[in-house]
Amino acid sequence: MLEQVRQFLKNVPFQPFEIHYSSGEVFRVVHPENAAIVGQQVVVALPDGKNAIMISPLHITGVSGVQGIPA
Repeated sequence: MLEQVRQFLKNVPFQPFEIHYSSGEVFRVVHPENAAIVGQQVVVALPDGKNAIMISPLHITGVSGVQGIPA
């Protein structure tokens, strides 16, 4: 799953995507600067603009593109 996130982050032009988490939560990445791969973790900025979450690839159940969200 880490490679899928990496590919979405590298897409040109960037297309928003979602990371589906094992708890059922979905994290939207609407801009390429809102997520990064750090070591073996994915860091996603939360919508409040003040916090971020570190996600282990073991807990990512899917990564999918999102239509209709402006980048």
